[in-house]
Amino acid sequence: MTKVLIPTLLLFFLAVVMIFGSVSPAMADSDGKSYKRNWIMSIGDSEGTLEITQDTNIDDLKSNAISQEQATQGYDVDRAKLGQAVNDDGRYYLVWKLVDYTESNTKTIYVLDAGTGQQLTEPITKEAGSCGNKSQIKTSGEHA
Repeated sequence: MTKVLIPTLLLFFLAVVMIFGSVSPAMADSDGKSYKRNWIMSIGDSEGTLEITQDTNIDDLKSNAISQEQATQGYDVDRAKLGQAVNDDGRYYLVWKLVDYTESNTKTIYVLDAGTGQQLTEPITKEAGSCGNKSQIKTSGEHA
C-alpha cells in the first residue's frame, strides 16, 4: 500500500506545483510584478491624443499626459487616475478617469483625454444596489 501511496502523493504535489507555477507568470506584468487589471473605458467614436499601440512605451506616454492637478481642475472629484480607453474603431488611448462618490451611494465617472484634458464622453453615473454592495452596481447611461 505504501509503495503506491507515496509515488501518487509525490506526483499530485508535483502537478499542483507545476500548475500554479505556470499560471502565476501569465498574471504578471512585463517586469514580473503581479497587478490587478482595470476595466478599459469605452469612448464611443471619440479619439484621444495619446494613442496606445503595441510598440508604445507606456512610461513615455504617461510623461506626455497632463498632470493630475490639470485634469481635475474644474471637477469636484474624489479620485483620479490614468487608464486606457477604446473607441469604436478599436483604437486605444491614454485617458484620465475621474470619479466622484456621493453620499447617496452613486458615483459619477468622467473620462478625459490624457493629452488635452478634453472630456471624451458624457459623464457616466452608476448607482449602488440597495445594500450598497459594489457587486450590485448598476449602470444608468453608457457602459464603463
